[in-house]
Order: sequence, then structure tokens, then C-alpha cells
Amino acid sequence: MFVRLWMTTELITIGPEQSVVEAQHCMQDNRIRRIPVVDAEGSLVGIVSQRDILNFLPSILDGSSSGASSLAGSTKVGDIMACTPMCVNPLTPLETVAQLMRQHKIGGMPVVDDNGILVGIITESDIFSAFMEVLGAGGDGARIEMIIGKESRALYTVMDIFKRYDIFVQAITVHHDFGENKRLLTIRVRGEELDGMIDALRRSGAQINRIQIGTEPL
Repeated sequence: MFVRLWMTTELITIGPEQSVVEAQHCMQDNRIRRIPVVDAEGSLVGIVSQRDILNFLPSILDGSSSGASSLAGSTKVGDIMACTPMCVNPLTPLETVAQLMRQHKIGGMPVVDDNGILVGIITESDIFSAFMEVLGAGGDGARIEMIIGKESRALYTVMDIFKRYDIFVQAITVHHDFGENKRLLTIRVRGEELDGMIDALRRSGAQINRIQIGTEPL
């Protein structure tokens, strides 16, 4: 999966010449924690976050100092923004973004095209949404956890059983380092003959740990 499929494209931006007060009000009004900073052509020139504002003037956030508010009103976003924010491309794999966010402890990244034009933003929430879809979370059907051998034919046998019982596979994840010569499959499936399919899996030698139909475990 690529960033372009999950990024937010309805963007809230601010210019480097706007004031820190405007940036703070924009964050509060839109309930966001960071704003991309763009120039007149739409090119990304930086990013400003609540933390940047807090580090610059801690008292502006609680309104405890009129002097701080006055200074924030005369200070430009370009003076406190991060000028070289970490960016990704629309075709960056989503797992790469997740690794970067975890490594650098950031909650969102601007998305720019090959010309440096801001085209979106990808956040932790977007990553979670993608993760849930990959796992088929919230869907109907059954969720099955089973242990099979690591040899290729073990997985082929499982898929052949699904085909035989006309089972639609909504999502499948494979945990390879589950044990010596074993791997754990977590599969979400849908079909009319789930009981027959489960019996066939057991007869094939698969060790079924858990079956959940809808939200109810069996």
C-alpha cells in the first residue's frame, strides 16, 4: 500500500509570513497539532507544531501573559517553524512511513510531489486506518488463528480448502517466527460453508487456536 491511498488531501496550511497567533488559533479551531507551511506557489517550506509554539512562548497556550500574546502576534510562523521537515512521496510505501514515524517519534508527515508541492499529509490515524483494513477489522465472517508448518505446501493446502468450500479471504497475516518449523496464520474469511471448511482444516493437520464469528468467539 502506498501513501497516496491513505493520506489526507483536504489540507489546512499557513504561510510563513502569518503570525504565531494565527497558527495557534488555526490549530485550536481545527483541532490539529501541526500545520504545513507553504509559499504562494504551494511548495512546502516548513511545518509548525503546537510544540514549536510551546517552546517559543509557553504562556501563550494558557493566555497567562499579555506580553507573550503581543510578542506572538508580531512573530511570524517562518521564525519558529521547522524549515526542513521530514517528507514522503505519494508513492512511498505505508510501512516505510510507519517505520519513520516510530524511529523519529513524530505523529505526521507532509506528502510532497516530485516538484516539492504539498499534496497531502499522512498521520498516525491514517496508518491505524490502513492497518485495520489490512486485517479486515470490523468486517463480517470469521477470524481464524491457526498454526501450520513452514513448508510451502502447508499454506497451499489451506488455500486449496478455501477454494473447495468457496471461501472468500478478506485478509491474511503470516507470523513466520512463531516457532521451530511453524508459522501462525491469522485469517479473516467469509462464506456459506464455514463449518465444513473448519472441519477440513482440522483434518488437514492445521492446529486451530481460535475461531471468532463476527464478535463472538467459538
